[in-house]
Amino acid sequence: MSTISPHPERIYLFRHAQAVWPEPTMRDFERPLSKRGVDDADAMAQRLKEEQYLPEIILSSSAMRCRQTADAAYRALDRRPSCRFIDDFYQAAPVTYIEAISDHADRQSVMICGHNPGIEETLLMLVGYEAFNVTCPYGFPTAGVAVLDHSGNTGNGLPEWKVTAFLAP
Repeated sequence: MSTISPHPERIYLFRHAQAVWPEPTMRDFERPLSKRGVDDADAMAQRLKEEQYLPEIILSSSAMRCRQTADAAYRALDRRPSCRFIDDFYQAAPVTYIEAISDHADRQSVMICGHNPGIEETLLMLVGYEAFNVTCPYGFPTAGVAVLDHSGNTGNGLPEWKVTAFLAP
């Protein structure tokens, strides 16, 4: 497990929704959401709102598919969290996401909208293998959202995280 210090009380890990297959001249970074991806992103954003999962800030990859997924959440949430797009989140390792969360520890809750394998590996690092395997036995699906809450500290003073909810289309 990994540490985030300082840390917010809640973390949302939102994997971007399904993207179109790339055209021969299309850069991967520019791939938009597919029709199913748009529908799933909108549905997941609505579920976040209905279940009162309201991040204070959304930190998203600046890749088109993540921008569109984050935008769906931004539009659906009444509180209108602030939203930042971060180039370094494209093909990011978990440490990049963890550092960004720590950089926003002054917030009660932070949403990361990113890519696999980084999102999946971040969840694994924060909650450990057992909780990860219970939560995502078949991997972290597109448009999936893991809701993690700070659940205290280990004997070493490191924060522990529990999966409060896992939402998938």
